[in-house]
Amino acid sequence: MGWLGKRLKKNGIAISDHYARTEAYFDLTPAGRTLIDTLDPLIASHARGLVLDAGAGRLTYAKRLKAFSTGVVSIDRDRVFPGISAVADLESIPLAKRSFDSVFCSQVLEHVANPMAVLLEFYRILEPGGKLILSVPHLAYLHNEPHDYYRYTEYGLEHLLAHAGFEVIEMRWSGGVLSFLGHLPSTLLLNLTWGIPGLFDLLFWLNRGWSRLIGRIEGNDRKQKRFALNIALVAKKPESPFK
Repeated sequence: MGWLGKRLKKNGIAISDHYARTEAYFDLTPAGRTLIDTLDPLIASHARGLVLDAGAGRLTYAKRLKAFSTGVVSIDRDRVFPGISAVADLESIPLAKRSFDSVFCSQVLEHVANPMAVLLEFYRILEPGGKLILSVPHLAYLHNEPHDYYRYTEYGLEHLLAHAGFEVIEMRWSGGVLSFLGHLPSTLLLNLTWGIPGLFDLLFWLNRGWSRLIGRIEGNDRKQKRFALNIALVAKKPESPFK
């Protein structure tokens, strides 16, 4: 990676850290805006009781999860951001079985080598009748190398979740071709101008409008599913599980 590439990466991390717990975080790219517009109604309808935020990273969703739950436990394999409850591997979560009412996991499953092991852990720690709110990429650029292992289809997700013991009760599609193509220019413009007073602020607000416009155009219409950027779903652990 050359000097420019390293600078862009460093600035990208700084921008994400700066905006992580704000609504503006989801306007950094069209992909972020379309994803949160898809996840918000799922969180509002299904995040209940004690919630595990699995792969919480910068705690981007913490405020939303707390609004609909009695408590949130956040875990990640690295202590990326202050406020993480515990450092843990999702393939072997050091928490008691049947100890959570909901599990939230957004844009993480593509970064684990053994997704089935992770889903089985989610099943184990959920109470009977508990819900898993999950989002994964369907169409995405290579990122977070070398830990970028998978892209998912609705059929692959249904297969994995069924084998882990879950029943998929709702599935939505997020973004499309415009969100995909808009990701790179949004990222480049912001990362190149970070730290330049005035110019970054101007481009940020222009980019925010661009991201929200694409969000309105693409929405989470099922017609977008062939070229959807992300898939979001809710899966339920049976009330009387066999395992």
